[in-house]
Amino acid sequence: MLESIQSLLDALPEGVVQVRGGVVSSCSERARQYLPRLASGEPVPDELALSEEDGGGTGVFSRGEETYSYTYSAAGGELLVLIRPASESTLSGAQLEGLACQLRTLLGDILAEVGPATAEGGSPVPAAAFGKTFHRLFRLLDNLELLQETVPFRPATMDLAGLCRHVEALAAPLLKEAGVLLEYRSRESGLLIPGDPALLQKLLLGLIANAARASEEGNVVLSLRRQGARAVLTVSHSGPPADGPHLNALLRPGVGGEFPLPGQGAGLGLSAARRIAALHGGSLLMEWGRSAPSAVVSLPTGPLDGKATVRTPELQRGGGLDPVLMELSDLLPAQVFELEGLD
Repeated sequence: MLESIQSLLDALPEGVVQVRGGVVSSCSERARQYLPRLASGEPVPDELALSEEDGGGTGVFSRGEETYSYTYSAAGGELLVLIRPASESTLSGAQLEGLACQLRTLLGDILAEVGPATAEGGSPVPAAAFGKTFHRLFRLLDNLELLQETVPFRPATMDLAGLCRHVEALAAPLLKEAGVLLEYRSRESGLLIPGDPALLQKLLLGLIANAARASEEGNVVLSLRRQGARAVLTVSHSGPPADGPHLNALLRPGVGGEFPLPGQGAGLGLSAARRIAALHGGSLLMEWGRSAPSAVVSLPTGPLDGKATVRTPELQRGGGLDPVLMELSDLLPAQVFELEGLD
């Protein structure tokens, strides 16, 4: 009987893993090709961020230069995980359509804001509205650049806990203007990892912005913990449960035919976060169950360069614009951009 079940698992086109109590109970040959450390009776590898609460999730992880996507469902303490190769940069039809819609909308906004000022006797340019639109446009282009084949990646020995505190200190007062409360929770005073601070800041702000949009009560929590040889970041919110297949489609470019509705955006944010996690040899999981969905990022804490000193490189990106304002531009009221220079 067990041999027939194993034969069935091996015949499936996707890698299959069954888990109970945090331990692998069975796995297919294809799954072992994707994750060689998979073995019956052994703990689940760190690359797979799983929760045994009834529900499920969809995510990505990288191993070497390869990236894989996975989905799992949990019921009665047992998990079924499906693993498949994932494309890092291919845009789906839905994302291309969303990108075109956003560009048309933003360019239309710029024309509407600047046009009256260029006419004879026109009124002054509304600087705040123009600044918001300008930041939104650069954010869209910045996300698009991250999905190119080659992305500048400058890892250093850095303090991830310090970066989280830095992000909270900069983003919380701005989000409060939009009615969103951001809270950072961690027992870690410091947590060193090899990482690119600018890219990880973008990842954190992007996930925080996504959570803030989905939260009905405006409460977003960023947390950090150490789990073995991994640093685990979680961004959660107080909104309602989300549609799992929709999250799965966002994390798996080229899968699913849902097109973004007006106001939903291009759907590039999660793909950009996924790419950043993959560049760091980490994983990104969108998890849902009885509560609102949460984003879980797992990053390796080593190897660290013993000769390197901890440093925080310049975090400016996006043509000199404030990266925090740029990442949160869809959420913030226009008046926040009144004093932000564009030079």
